[in-house]
Amino acid sequence: SSEPGQPWGRGLMHDLRTTIGTHWVQEMTTFNQKTVAVSLLMFITVIAPVLTFGAVYGRNTQNQIGAVETILASAWVGVFMAFFSGMPTIIIGCTGPVLIMSTVMYEMSVNLDIPFLPFYAWVSVWTFGYTTFTAFFDLTRYIRYATRF
Repeated sequence: SSEPGQPWGRGLMHDLRTTIGTHWVQEMTTFNQKTVAVSLLMFITVIAPVLTFGAVYGRNTQNQIGAVETILASAWVGVFMAFFSGMPTIIIGCTGPVLIMSTVMYEMSVNLDIPFLPFYAWVSVWTFGYTTFTAFFDLTRYIRYATRF
């Protein structure tokens, strides 16, 4: 059976409405001792790998991206995901594939003699644009043609 696609933007708006209207309000209004405990646990769970990956980023990018930038990026993305995603307690952190991609992008920028950070920023902006376009037009429904899952 084929699933019909959502009209443009309807699925994205539905996700935002259900996210903000369900867990978001509940999580924001039930601040208590458990909330503090879980927040500290999440911080401790995330900080060690972020520092480790930050050190490797620093080595691989000649300190253009380091531990401080990695901590700030993880914190910003974690807050964004907690507010706008369907998973308020998602663990955000660095991963090996992203580190490899960033290292390859740094090497490309050196070989092409272009500044790394603007190059990295523009790749991120385009990635955001592609993923937003994909969500807006509900293009993920076509993934079944590329995989069995």
